[in-house]
Amino acid sequence: MVVVGSGPGIGLSTASIFASRKFSKIVLISRDSSRLSKDKASVLEAANAAGREVEVSIFSQDIAETKSFEKTLKKVEELGEISCVFYNAARVCPSDLMTYAEEEVIKDFMITNIGLLTTARWAMPLLTKSVDKPSLLVTNSMMWKRPVPQYFALSMVKTSQRTLVQMLKTSYPDVHVAMVNVEGIVSPKDPIFSPKAIGEKIWEVYEQDKGNWTLEENILAL
Repeated sequence: MVVVGSGPGIGLSTASIFASRKFSKIVLISRDSSRLSKDKASVLEAANAAGREVEVSIFSQDIAETKSFEKTLKKVEELGEISCVFYNAARVCPSDLMTYAEEEVIKDFMITNIGLLTTARWAMPLLTKSVDKPSLLVTNSMMWKRPVPQYFALSMVKTSQRTLVQMLKTSYPDVHVAMVNVEGIVSPKDPIFSPKAIGEKIWEVYEQDKGNWTLEENILAL
């Protein structure tokens, strides 16, 4: 399993759940090298608690640097067969509609959209060769339906990302391409939007049989 956009929230929780239940090899990719070491330790701890031996590899990478990212993905490919890719990379920060700098908008698109496109161009040929539940899973939001002016850049890139995921699903019918849309602020104490609860939903999506594959599952506020 390859996690693009590891971190202390959804990325780490999802990696830990998948490691404790199935995968013997986990790859974590993030820009923050110091945090990656902590993430690795947490995934190993979760796997050990479940009585599983898991190998965790970490790669520090700025996903917005496309050429460098492509080289990192090639290194990941050398570690063994890829059967599941989880794309969780995004920059979540306020962006005022009238004042947010254009170069920052471009960077948001590079991380959320071009990063996913780069990942998919690398992963899809590999996933189509896998017979073990080949999956490309993506975290998204409900901003495509309810955009937020105070987060206009995130609203734009998440809407665009949803379209990209739809096209990938249409283009690769033998790969489970799906989104989990999170409509809320991720918080460890929230029963709906905690990283663990979201990770469990992502696992449920992964576990779907091919005849029941869904494009998206929504985690909504009550």
